[in-house]
Amino acid sequence: MEPSRQGATEPWAGKDVPALAAARRAVQAVFARNTRFRLYFRMLDTPLLSELYIRGRGRLRHRRIQPTTRIVIEAFPSSGNTYCRQAFLLSNPGLAPDDICSHTHSPRIVIRAVKAGLPCIVVARDPRDAVSSTVQRFAGIHLDAAFEYYAHYYRRLIPLKDKFVVAPFTLVVSDFSSIIQQVNDKYGVTFATEAGAGVSNDMVLEDIERRTRNRHNGNIPEATISRPSSSRKRSEEYLRDITDKERLAMEGALDAYRNFISQGPQAKADSRGDADGRTGQPQRQSHTDS
Repeated sequence: MEPSRQGATEPWAGKDVPALAAARRAVQAVFARNTRFRLYFRMLDTPLLSELYIRGRGRLRHRRIQPTTRIVIEAFPSSGNTYCRQAFLLSNPGLAPDDICSHTHSPRIVIRAVKAGLPCIVVARDPRDAVSSTVQRFAGIHLDAAFEYYAHYYRRLIPLKDKFVVAPFTLVVSDFSSIIQQVNDKYGVTFATEAGAGVSNDMVLEDIERRTRNRHNGNIPEATISRPSSSRKRSEEYLRDITDKERLAMEGALDAYRNFISQGPQAKADSRGDADGRTGQPQRQSHTDS
């Protein structure tokens, strides 16, 4: 693989191509956010449309798989994408931001990484926590739509999960060095581990804040920042009075999650009784991410 490019900017810094920017404004004017959410993820499953969109979208252009891509880190939104990416960059200062393909939130990108033989991490967070965070961060998205996409995302990847590193969210935030070690062992690469680079959880969260301030003119948007925030309710409270339709969608997402992380060292390291008292289910943490 080619070396990192020097002077590369953060992936969010690019601007949309004019035609796409105009199209996005038109779609936003016509469709409600929940409809746009459903259309967006359907588009990401369509190869040609997905590639055109990612190439035209400023914040995604440098996140796509390129000849210089060193690793792919993907997940459903609010599952630890940003934490995992920033921890990886801090642990490996030789990497440039756009050496990592991340945040497309599309299973198709993971499938492409597998076909290309690229190192790949897929983070999985309990859907109750990931979805609760997502719909609070992005007002207008309905719970049932988010749970349904969560289930779709991970079900598509279950047949391939031995081809990439499955990273339960709790392991990402508690022992990230073990995730990097799994990448090194699986792909025969030599990325530095978190322990070797001296990267702590506080350092990652501080880096997320720095990155957020740079993006928002020195401000911290507490409602949407990719770290824990008191402005968002915990999932136990947020999901207390959901409808039957939302509960059915949630159960489908939980089933996909359990099947995705089942079997293997990651799941064994991450298993204990969950917040509902069931045994053998993954531990849940309140850390919130994009």
